[in-house]
Amino acid sequence: MRWKSLLLTPALVVLSGVAVFALYQAATGGEPLAWAGVALAAAPLPAFVSYVMATEGTARTSANLPSALAAAAIGVALTLVGFAGVLPVALAVGSFAALVWYVFVYSRFGRGRNAALQPGETLPDFTLEEADGAEVASSAFRGRPALFLFYRGNWCPLCMAQIKEVAAAYKRLAGMGVEVVLASPQPAGETAKLAKKFDVPFRFLVDRDLKAARALGIAAEGGVPAGVDAMGYGVDTVLPTVVAADADGRILFLDETDNYRVRPEPETFLAIFEQNAQTMDAAA
Repeated sequence: MRWKSLLLTPALVVLSGVAVFALYQAATGGEPLAWAGVALAAAPLPAFVSYVMATEGTARTSANLPSALAAAAIGVALTLVGFAGVLPVALAVGSFAALVWYVFVYSRFGRGRNAALQPGETLPDFTLEEADGAEVASSAFRGRPALFLFYRGNWCPLCMAQIKEVAAAYKRLAGMGVEVVLASPQPAGETAKLAKKFDVPFRFLVDRDLKAARALGIAAEGGVPAGVDAMGYGVDTVLPTVVAADADGRILFLDETDNYRVRPEPETFLAIFEQNAQTMDAAA
């Protein structure tokens, strides 16, 4: 996974440079149609990533980004129609190929069957930590339903948007007696910042050295994008995972997305908890 993380940042820099170069060529006497096509082919990926990073308001996107792919494909077509030599064609085709790589390779985790997590089965034992380093065993969450959200870190805008959605639903979750546990292998200081930012009665915990992630089969070693690791996050993270468990630790709902841009709607697991609460009330 590390090789993918090392390629994204350079790809964004190169594509941004290609778009600027193409616009300059179109404005200073190059074949306008061909170079405009190059700019259109190169721009969608850096524009999309910049938007997601800047807003932190997008918890999920379409899996295949059809609008971005269509725009880049139109760019390649314009470059071919306004043919101005091999260079613009190569830049346009290469830019389109980079977008295809991002959508169908970089965004995917290639997850297979996870023997450690199966709906209907009991959660394996694992250990997390408070921000101050105190250990918290998974057994501490028995006795009441729990929602576990394993997120990559504060650096991931889709994770932050997902947590924001869950925070907005905390009253409904609390009304059903659900304890919400947010866990990430990021530094404890970053987790403390996150807890302060959202100020909701959730458990903000640290998965130091990926101990819990490995026990649950959701570790993403080398999954932090190049450049982000230099900010103190390290190179390892988790595969975004949501687990809803009942009071006995039995898995009611599991989302192991295979695309980091696709996350479950809160209503999905809220409905599961509501159904579980109704079942428990009926049994009582």
